[in-house]
Amino acid sequence: MNKMKLLMLLLTLSTAVFAQETIKMQVKEQKVSCTGVAPMECLEVKIGKEKEWSYFYDRIEGFDYEPGYIYKLKVERTKKSGTVPADASAYTYKLRKVVSKKKAKSSEAGTGASYIDKKMILTRLNGQNITSTSVYMTLNAETGMIQGKSGCNSFGASYKLDSDRIQINRGMGTLMACDAESMKLESDFLKALEQEKFTIKTNGNTVTFVNSKKEEVFVFEIQDEKNIWSFIDGKKWKLIQMDRVGKDYGKAYITFDAKNNKVYGNGGCNNFFGTFATADNTISFSGLGSTRMACMNDESMHTEGKIMEYLSDKTVSYDVADQTLNFYIGDKLVLMYGLVTE
Repeated sequence: MNKMKLLMLLLTLSTAVFAQETIKMQVKEQKVSCTGVAPMECLEVKIGKEKEWSYFYDRIEGFDYEPGYIYKLKVERTKKSGTVPADASAYTYKLRKVVSKKKAKSSEAGTGASYIDKKMILTRLNGQNITSTSVYMTLNAETGMIQGKSGCNSFGASYKLDSDRIQINRGMGTLMACDAESMKLESDFLKALEQEKFTIKTNGNTVTFVNSKKEEVFVFEIQDEKNIWSFIDGKKWKLIQMDRVGKDYGKAYITFDAKNNKVYGNGGCNNFFGTFATADNTISFSGLGSTRMACMNDESMHTEGKIMEYLSDKTVSYDVADQTLNFYIGDKLVLMYGLVTE
């Protein structure tokens, strides 16, 4: 091997060693809402001797993360070669060793509370009654995340619960613009949430958040199946959004008869009918049939076909928010019906 080839080999090896290193990393027990290319959930980490937690937007190859545990890891960090896009990480990460995995004390506290994993609708804010149902949230025990709607936008934040005390970390939300009233309510709610630490008091289905000055900040009402269906039952719900496309879908609507477990409506062209059953936050449809009138409008036929595809002998998740009845398949919002008040 001549001297030039030897020199090139040494430079290549030197560059490879320089581009790769083993780092120590601590991983926090819960993910948090963050924004990379889009809103997402991130790990919080400390690398090396860092004293502050920071968002970690990347993936650690070989690391099987489980919420509720604090990790110490050895991770191989490699600098990517070539041109890296501006919105991408300059490194790849690969797990070398899980040094320790310890159950976080805060993740064990309060998981049996009556309000955990329940949808809570805001009814009072800073002593003022709230009539809108557009502000609500759920404390998810498994992920340690609060998720909900703040009046106009969806939001998420991590939390720690210790007995009746809750600490809420700064979160992230979507950035849609709405009507002035909804935006004002959202601003007031999020500003109040910035107090971060509260004491929680419960009385039946009522959940109250009190600040350090013993002032009532939030009052929520737990949305259980009984009061949800007292609101849904017997009302006409008109289709206003399908596959996240909002528009006028003509005659398409749905109505539930909860006493007899019957459902009926219109798919946009034909009337349909069938039975349903509920469990937790799901609706299972069965025996759906319809009239067989031929319609000349292709758009109505398409709407009807999608509705029957989503509901016929299917189980969907649902929720009610701000006079809308929403159906989900997995995490995807497939149908949104609006309450007909006339």
